[in-house]
Amino acid sequence: MRKGQWRGVAAALALAAVAACGGDRARDGRAPGGRTEVAGDSGPPPGQLPQGVTAEQGGQGRRLYREACVMCHGEGGGGTQLGPSLVDGEWAQGDGGFDAITQVVRDGVAEPRDFPVPMPPRGNGGFDDARIRAVAAYTYSLARRQQPAQQP
Repeated sequence: MRKGQWRGVAAALALAAVAACGGDRARDGRAPGGRTEVAGDSGPPPGQLPQGVTAEQGGQGRRLYREACVMCHGEGGGGTQLGPSLVDGEWAQGDGGFDAITQVVRDGVAEPRDFPVPMPPRGNGGFDDARIRAVAAYTYSLARRQQPAQQP
């Protein structure tokens, strides 16, 4: 297979996997695909939350991130071959502010410049405005992770 064909196949497979990740929980409380909650899903976000966002909303954002975003952006937001890092201070879309992150989650990224698959809007259609704000708040907190104090 030529390199261009391989990228197309890889992109199609990745897009199918991303599409399978979004959406609401099953009736039995498990995440889509039968995944169960990971320990720590409901804990506080890892860093500073945007003004006006509660820790509870940040915790909801963590759960939603694990359902719809982790495959491309990684468990800690460090990025993967499918999506960019959310913690390196470089933003391909917007300025990294809460409003900009909210807009990207709401609108998606139809044609990412450095990655093979688009980011679907609204968590692949499963996020209402409250969920968009929650996952954007969690993403914001990932980028503002509290660093441990330096030892002398």
